[in-house]
Amino acid sequence: MPFTIETLTLALGGKPVLRGISASLPARGITGIIGPNGCGKSTLLRCLAGVLRPETGRVLHQGQAVAGLAPKARARRIALLPQSALAPPGLSVAQLVARGRTPWLRPFQPMARADRAAVAQALADVGLSDLADHPLEALSGGQRQRAWIALVLAQDCGTVLLDEPLNFLDLPHQAELVALLRRLSQSRAVVMILHDLTIAARICDHVLALRAGQLVAAGPPEAVLAEAPLQATFGIGFTRQSLPDGGPVILPKGL
Repeated sequence: MPFTIETLTLALGGKPVLRGISASLPARGITGIIGPNGCGKSTLLRCLAGVLRPETGRVLHQGQAVAGLAPKARARRIALLPQSALAPPGLSVAQLVARGRTPWLRPFQPMARADRAAVAQALADVGLSDLADHPLEALSGGQRQRAWIALVLAQDCGTVLLDEPLNFLDLPHQAELVALLRRLSQSRAVVMILHDLTIAARICDHVLALRAGQLVAAGPPEAVLAEAPLQATFGIGFTRQSLPDGGPVILPKGL
């Protein structure tokens, strides 16, 4: 298990955000986190990354408490892409992606050949090789999103945390990114926040459903993305249908 979550409780600004969450996430595959806005999804992801420390409970990564890991050691294990990542002005695409190699560099030493190869491969994986020398500010929103994902790939961690990674991507690039994440998940854990339940049903191996900071359901998508758990999670009814290829479509009732 990459993560074991034990009775996680956290308040921000005096407001309870996570309320006694306990779960275990598989060591490989894609885990999707779903739930209405403000239910604690991003806060949970930041706790998994060690960016936030819970008030009670703990997060274990491969048996070790995340809070007890030094920042560099943690960054070699876990890569986090927040929803609104910010970069210093003036960076090129390649310079941004190269920052993903920081946990692996020796102090005051330039990147080695293996580091440069990792950056080049990450750029190729997201289809930005031709834009490597372009200013980050000159990219479209979707291209910038892919550049940030390339940074995470260059970090070369066994666990990748993504907060709504499909935002700003058009449908072709959504499909390309989903295919890339599925390939990556064959050898590592990918944990990602998703709003599209149909995509979650088609690509996730494991799903956590949150509501008001509490865990409503956890398990395989066919169990969590069913009528009763979805009703309990979102407070509305859903219909689930199958396409000719057998894949599901999940929509709120009335659509």
